[in-house]
Amino acid sequence: MPPAALIAYLLFAIVVTLIDYNYNPPLGSLPPSFRRSLLPYTGSFMMVPYAFTLIFALPMIFNRIREYRQLLRFFGITVLLLIFIVYGFNGVYRLGRDGGPPDLGIPHLAISPWRPIWTILIPSIWIAVLYLPSMNRFCRVTPNPNEEEA
Repeated sequence: MPPAALIAYLLFAIVVTLIDYNYNPPLGSLPPSFRRSLLPYTGSFMMVPYAFTLIFALPMIFNRIREYRQLLRFFGITVLLLIFIVYGFNGVYRLGRDGGPPDLGIPHLAISPWRPIWTILIPSIWIAVLYLPSMNRFCRVTPNPNEEEA
């Protein structure tokens, strides 16, 4: 049985991906004003790290080989979230330098002072959650091959 932390992360990643998919024109069903209102807070890449980590989080649940679970968790989820955090720090740097980019009426260039919550804090929290003891037990390499699976 997968730990609750992994299930929670998977649900979060699915919801974020579906929301982003639904407000991306021309496929989306949400109004463009909704996307414009979120862009300063989330940036242009709201769902990118979470959509890609789905590719690795799903096999973690069904894979019986724990060594692969560790690799999937680190290289497939943690590294992608760390890249997103670097993107967030870049936004903080741009915001701090001269008050950020000029407001030209282009939503993709707007940066809210609240953006680090989405781009730095939330991915950092998910990294911490994915390394909770229950996740470590789920991914731990067992020294005894006769030991029961988690």
